Amino acid sequence: MMRITKISVLIGLLFLVLSACGNGASDDEKNAEQYLKQYGYQITSRQGQVEKYILEKSKLSASTENIPYQQSWGVQSVEPDRYFGKEITIYQFTVRNHPLEKKYNTETTVNVILCEGNVIGGASMPAQGNAVLMGAPYSLEGQTLEEINKMSYKEWSEKWIMKYGS
Repeated sequence: MMRITKISVLIGLLFLVLSACGNGASDDEKNAEQYLKQYGYQITSRQGQVEKYILEKSKLSASTENIPYQQSWGVQSVEPDRYFGKEITIYQFTVRNHPLEKKYNTETTVNVILCEGNVIGGASMPAQGNAVLMGAPYSLEGQTLEEINKMSYKEWSEKWIMKYGS
């Protein structure tokens, strides 16, 4: 009987140690969460790290496979140039209390962009369940590319191609 109790206690202690060590959130992800909380967004789910890449000018060129990068960087308040050659990490969350929630009457998925552990921005999209609705991303605050850049999409696109290539 005493042997079973000792084994139970050891298993319980092992479980506690493993669960304490494996909380799953990296420092970068915690930074991203804190950033979202500053906006008053309530995190309802975490998808974790969804992408990691080295930002190069070629990733922003006007080719079809680069459209997601162009659109995501197009809604940032910072120019991507200062991050060339650096590792970019993206964490994804589903949030409530976001401007897109009111506009589309649905959940919002946000991608928080970090470089070297520092949040540099993000993008948001209306979502239903685990599916992101189609369309271009909005800024982290729910603004369109046109609102952020204060020009039409056509004007922005022409300027983007001149700067980053076709």
